Amino acid sequence: MRRVRFNLSSPLLLTLCLTLILAAGSACRNPFSPLEDIDRIPEVLMVNSAKITMEVHLYLDLMPGAHPEGPPLHIVVFLKAEGLDRFPDYIGADKVWVTNGTETWTTQLTNEERPYSQAEPNKIAFSASGGPKWEVGTKADVVVRVIVSGKGDLYLRSLNNIVGAVW
Repeated sequence: MRRVRFNLSSPLLLTLCLTLILAAGSACRNPFSPLEDIDRIPEVLMVNSAKITMEVHLYLDLMPGAHPEGPPLHIVVFLKAEGLDRFPDYIGADKVWVTNGTETWTTQLTNEERPYSQAEPNKIAFSASGGPKWEVGTKADVVVRVIVSGKGDLYLRSLNNIVGAVW
């Protein structure tokens, strides 16, 4: 049996090792990030025959005495099935990313209202509280993870939402 010896200081071997290390490192990156890939996320989803659109409301509760240290951000997300009589049962949402460029708030959506109202049975709502203490007028981009039974996760985006207030 013949032995093969490698010269560890060989430039070819060093190049090969570095190439393998770089390839392994780039393979570890998550292939999709809701914020890093926001430009690839649609503002409208087509799911079966349903055209799903999103409306976002960001606000601060400025009621006197409500939050002595400053009000946290609240979000309400409406999903609407355009052209349908009612919102499909197999579509929901569970997570939201809100970013204003330098800061990001990621949280679970709660308080599902299905349908949102009797007047709009093709619309559902989710909300979340406890976000960052941004100022009224701050612009924020929003990404929502939409769960479609049997199809997995899809994403919707809404850009340039302005933080409002309730008094």
